[in-house]
Amino acid sequence: MSNEQNMGVYDRTARSIELMDERMTKAGNRVGLNPYPTDYELVTDEQMVELIPYVMMPIHYRHWRYGKQALQEKKRAGTFHIFEAVLNTNPSICYLGTTNTIEMQALVMGHAKWGHVDFFANNHLFKSTAAESVVNRFALAKEKIDRLITDPNWGWEAVEAILDSAHALEDHVAWLPHRPTATDKEVREEAMEQLRVLRARIADEGSRSASIKAQLEQEAAEIQARLMRYPIYPTNDLLGFLADPANTPKLPEEAHMLLSIVRDQGLYFQPQGRTKFMNEGWASYWEKHLLLEPEMALPIEMRLSLARYWTMHNRQVTNWYFDPYALGLNVFDYIDRKYGYDEGEAEMEVKPLVYVEENVVEEASETRTVKYTKRNRDKMLEVRRTYDDNRFLEEFLNEELFEETNLKCLDWIKRVITQCNQLLAKQGWQRLIVNPVPLTLEGLVGVVELWSNTAETSQQLNAQSGTPVFPVPPNLLQEMGTAIQICAAFDQNPHKARRQLVLRTAYHSKPQIWLMDTGRRTDGSWTLKHEFDPNFGPLLQSEARQTLKYFRRLCGEPVRLVTMEQKTDRFGRPEGAPVPYEYFTEDGETVKEKFL
Repeated sequence: MSNEQNMGVYDRTARSIELMDERMTKAGNRVGLNPYPTDYELVTDEQMVELIPYVMMPIHYRHWRYGKQALQEKKRAGTFHIFEAVLNTNPSICYLGTTNTIEMQALVMGHAKWGHVDFFANNHLFKSTAAESVVNRFALAKEKIDRLITDPNWGWEAVEAILDSAHALEDHVAWLPHRPTATDKEVREEAMEQLRVLRARIADEGSRSASIKAQLEQEAAEIQARLMRYPIYPTNDLLGFLADPANTPKLPEEAHMLLSIVRDQGLYFQPQGRTKFMNEGWASYWEKHLLLEPEMALPIEMRLSLARYWTMHNRQVTNWYFDPYALGLNVFDYIDRKYGYDEGEAEMEVKPLVYVEENVVEEASETRTVKYTKRNRDKMLEVRRTYDDNRFLEEFLNEELFEETNLKCLDWIKRVITQCNQLLAKQGWQRLIVNPVPLTLEGLVGVVELWSNTAETSQQLNAQSGTPVFPVPPNLLQEMGTAIQICAAFDQNPHKARRQLVLRTAYHSKPQIWLMDTGRRTDGSWTLKHEFDPNFGPLLQSEARQTLKYFRRLCGEPVRLVTMEQKTDRFGRPEGAPVPYEYFTEDGETVKEKFL
């Protein structure tokens, strides 16, 4: 095909995208969506793969880990297709693959702009990311780092040494949204005034009552101990603290700049990690419902094609419990059923879209009158604005929804067993047909165990003597077994089952590390404390040691990390409950550790 012909196809595809975006805008605005303005960019699959490691930004700073990720993405590129990528910027940038069909383009536009970008623009956590300036901030960061790399006093190795340390701490930038707090100096002055008042009361009231004197002296001692610490209150914004020249005077100005750049990136991405299930569920909801709004008037052939994609994340039943797309969509559908309601019928005049050639649509000449039902989704819009994953699943993944999901899951298992029975009858395995299909969890477990054992034995016999292999796929049996286990876990302890799912979200798995003291008023050693969570267990020792080395490189002083560790016997078996444990580094290379 000539370049001129290619341009003609590109122009017609671009016009089709513009036409659908105009219609989505009318429909989206009517139903209450309010995304940032969005620029669409058509990119090749190769360009999409190259953009992924650099967080899809049109410009981003260099670091060895991004190059490593780029190589990994190129190796994986042949195993999947990237439909789209979208940025939390204002205006937003949505990348569309040039190899997408027109149906895919419609789907990802609904998913990306009217799902993700609307979520970015309205959810409270994203307000702190300053989407209006993020592209300029990232571009300026690249410019500063490039300039530092060419500086003979710095160069690649020195820059990467600081960036490596900063990236090891990029998840430790405190919790958004940041709320205004008093400075350390202000808090310290207030505490000193409280101490002055207490001492005056000790001298006055304490002289008349020994018990009051003891109580006041205890309060004074607590304040005095707090005044000996710096910072006066613990902080979990480790990068923010280290980036402040007042806290790390030994670091050069350029190092503080690098720490601030990585911290800004960590804050930018944090809301996406804390709203993964909500964000993907919201986008998956609107990729379907927006395209079915009357303003779209899609060809029936396109609707039938899109229906395949709308069920894409439901093809594995365990996705209903773990997949951000499927679970998030399931919860939003529940909110819509529970709190949404119809507000009567209305009419509008529309011109249907029609195919004029492959991957190209245009408006038909005739106008049709279309009736539609107005839907109130105020509760969904409120949830989108004010929740994060933790609250989202805690509140709405309740016993009612879990029960609905379990019943749907069990129905699926029974249908699969019926279909497997038919397959066994056709292929001569009649002796293993289960009829009738069990109605209890115990009975279903028995079927899966019987068939799984048979499948394993048949594989061994096939390798030895070529006998037929059990026809039910092992991965299907495994999924059935996992689904039954989830249902059984919920039956035994609904609260625990729900809690385990919630713990998979909202950055719960990220270790919470607090800076307790820099030793400024004592021995000069910095103290970090890990907020131990028994749901996730002890820190990985190798990571704790390495991260402590990086922290030591930045603070320039001895560092201790207090956590909890599990004792074991000589066979490696756990003994008792986890007990206090300390990692300690006196220099940049050696990390010592011990039980306390």
